[in-house]
Amino acid sequence: MTIARQSSAITCRTGGLSALFCATLISSSLLLASPLAAQSKKKPADTLPDLPTAVAPTTSANPFSVPEEETTPDAPYDAFQRGQYLTAFSLATKWAGKGDAASQTLLGELYKAGLGVPQDFKEAASWYALAAKNGDKEAQFSLGLLHTKGQGVKKDLKKAIALFEDAAKQGQKNAQFNLGFLYLQGQYKRQDLTKATDLLTKAAEAGLPEAQYTLATLYLSDYLPVPNYDQASYWMRKAAENGFLDAQLEYGLMLFLGKGVEKDLDTGRAWIAQAANAGQTIAQNRLARILAKGVGTKPDPIAAAKWYLLSRKAGKKDDWLRSFYQTLSDEQKAKAQSLAQAASLW
Repeated sequence: MTIARQSSAITCRTGGLSALFCATLISSSLLLASPLAAQSKKKPADTLPDLPTAVAPTTSANPFSVPEEETTPDAPYDAFQRGQYLTAFSLATKWAGKGDAASQTLLGELYKAGLGVPQDFKEAASWYALAAKNGDKEAQFSLGLLHTKGQGVKKDLKKAIALFEDAAKQGQKNAQFNLGFLYLQGQYKRQDLTKATDLLTKAAEAGLPEAQYTLATLYLSDYLPVPNYDQASYWMRKAAENGFLDAQLEYGLMLFLGKGVEKDLDTGRAWIAQAANAGQTIAQNRLARILAKGVGTKPDPIAAAKWYLLSRKAGKKDDWLRSFYQTLSDEQKAKAQSLAQAASLW
């Protein structure tokens, strides 16, 4: 989970096309007060010396009367990003008490994840609810997620969707994505392709890979009278560049087939290989076939067998590749098995 502060809000990041998950926060610097050293002034010889400046009584908590740190509302996030969760909790508690909604949301995150404090969904929900009431879009979305699962609060999908709507109106991209998906699927919302496309586009333009991939898939789907390959390839490429593995595979296949883009076997194979190396099972299967047949490249039976073995291990069955594998020599199989085993270690 990446944490970043954005003008009294945190940004939560979800994953998965149909899951209602996600969260992110921003930070800045911790400001420290540097006490200035007192400078003595020369006095005429016939004058009395300066009397010592009054000093506040010491306490067991601060025995040397060291001045306390002066902080800004950004300080909790700076500590959070440094992994100083106890400090983040202490600072966030201070600013939350002063009404800072982002600090209230951060406390919700700390309790939800159990960072620096015992995990407590009920306490997390309480802080999210306070921040949401104060208009924090990230808290609205996070509280909505808790309501979808019944964590710390009663499971209430209607309330969750209402919170998503509040957050989406303020531009929370994960809320926009989830609402768009609900409108697309007709789940708990009447199916509305126009609203779905609008919400998914906003989330995609905000850089959410899941939304970019879903939007690309929408433009290729039966939801439209005619597929829009230009838009599909554009958003599929965006999602692929943002590291979404399914998009890397699909964009590679689009390049391989010349669908919506100019045909480019080498670049297409490179995208498929990138997804395969990251563990995308279907990409491993497709790359095995490409290398076995030598489509746009020289056949490489050992590499093909390696990818076949990896995809088979992940549960992808393929009778054609199984037959291909049986034609290999024992030496080729041994090399492929060794390569597959080495790849499995990472």
